[in-house]
Amino acid sequence: MIRVIIILFLLTKSVNAECKYSATADVINDKLVNKKETYVCKEEKSFFVKFWTEEEWSKTATMTFLFILENL
Repeated sequence: MIRVIIILFLLTKSVNAECKYSATADVINDKLVNKKETYVCKEEKSFFVKFWTEEEWSKTATMTFLFILENL
């Protein structure tokens, strides 16, 4: 049970994202026309995703996976 809790804790992470909001519109007769809103967020990949996908961690990920399979 403790293993499951630890795994879930490692897989979940609070999201820290840089978000930028911008809006543009045309004003005709004191009314907004053609309003366009843009909301862009840039998020960092979680450690779990980096661990399995980036070249820096590829050998470590492979050895970890093999170690877990061997010990099951």
